[in-house]
Amino acid sequence: MAGPLEGVRVLDLSAVVSGPLTGALLADLGAEVIKVEKLEGDIQRNVGSQRNGFSGSFHVLNRGKRSIALDLKSTFAQPVLRKLIAESDVLIQNFRPGVIDRLGLGYETVSQWHPRLIYLSISGFGALGPQQAKRAYDPIIQTYSGMASVQGLRRGQGPEQVNQLIMDKLTASTGAQAVCAALFSRERSGLGEHIELSMLDTAVAFLWPDAAADVILQGEEIDHRPAISAAGQLVELKDGWAAFMILSDQEFEGFCRALSLSDLRVDDRFNSLHRRQQHRNEFSEALKVALVPARALDTDTFLQRLSDEHVPVSKVQFLEEIHNDPQVVANALLRERHHPVAGHLREARPAPVFKRAGLEPAGFAPTIGEHSEEILTELGLAASLSELTANHAIKVGG
Repeated sequence: MAGPLEGVRVLDLSAVVSGPLTGALLADLGAEVIKVEKLEGDIQRNVGSQRNGFSGSFHVLNRGKRSIALDLKSTFAQPVLRKLIAESDVLIQNFRPGVIDRLGLGYETVSQWHPRLIYLSISGFGALGPQQAKRAYDPIIQTYSGMASVQGLRRGQGPEQVNQLIMDKLTASTGAQAVCAALFSRERSGLGEHIELSMLDTAVAFLWPDAAADVILQGEEIDHRPAISAAGQLVELKDGWAAFMILSDQEFEGFCRALSLSDLRVDDRFNSLHRRQQHRNEFSEALKVALVPARALDTDTFLQRLSDEHVPVSKVQFLEEIHNDPQVVANALLRERHHPVAGHLREARPAPVFKRAGLEPAGFAPTIGEHSEEILTELGLAASLSELTANHAIKVGG
C-alpha cells in the first residue's frame, strides 16, 4: 500500500549519516528519493561491516533510494542538477555552510526559480557563529553540547560518549519531522521553506527536558533535585545484568517486598518520593547495600520477583540475540530479506505503525550511479549522457 508521502520527490545531496538517514526516513514514508553521489560514492559505503564490498550501515542509511553519480563541481553536471532540483519537492544537503552556495545551489539562488521547494540544510554547528566552518562528527557534538558531561561527570566520573551516532540519528529524525511539517504548510500557503538544522541545536534541545532539568529554573530559592533518569539503576546478577527503575511510592514498596528489604521500606528517610529525593545520597548508598544479596540471584528470578510487584525491570539484551525476543517477535520489528549485492539482511522495519498505509521497509540501497542513465532518461536528458561521460562528470551503473 502507498505510504503517506507517495508522490513527493526528494533530492538527497547529503552524505555520511544525518542527511542520508533523513532521506531514508522519508523513503520509508513513501517518498521517492534520488541520491546524488560523488563519482567515488558516499564515504559511508566504506564504513562498517561489509559483504561483497557493500556496507550494511550504508544500506540502512540509504534504503529505498535511487543513485545518480555526478561531479557536482563540473559545469557539465549543472544542467542535470538544476533539472533534478526543478522536479523535486524536497532538497536535503549537509555540506559545511557556504559550500552549497559556492556551487551555485544555495537556497537564496534556487528559491528564485523554485519557490515551492522545501530545502533542508543540515550542519554541525549552525550557519553562523565562530564554529560554523568547522568539521563536525557525532562524538564532537556529543562533547560540545554537554552530552558527554551528563553521561559521566554527573556520576562523579570522567566524561563519557554514547557509543553510537546518537546525535546524527536524532538530527535525521528531527529533519524528517521538519520536512513533513513544511510539506503540510506548503499545502496551505503554496510556498516552500528553508529549514536550517544543526546537530548542535538538535543535541541541546534533546538534552533539555530531563538532563538539563537542574539548569532550567534560574534565580534564587530553587529546590534542586535529580532528574528523573537518576531513578534508573543497573545491577549485576549471578548470570547477567538487569535494569530497574523506582519512581513512584508504589514501585518503591513493591521493590522492597520483592527483595525482602523491610528495613529499607520502613526507613523514614525513604518512604516517599519527596523524602527519597531529599536524602538522595543516603538512599543511593542504602540501595547499594540492599542490592548486595540480590546479586546472588539469577536473572530470571530477579526479573520475576520485580515483575510480580509491577516494578519496571528488564534484563540487558544483546543485539545479536534480540531478534529472538518474544516481544520483538510480537511487534514484527525485525525483517529479513536478500540484497542483490550485500546478501542476506536483518533490519528493523519503520518504527511507526500506520494501520491504513501498512508501511514496509523501503527498497534496497543502490550501488554507485546504479540509476544514473535511468534518471537522465526520465529528465529528458538522455542525449547528454555521452558528453557527461566523456567529461568524467557522471558514473553509470554501480
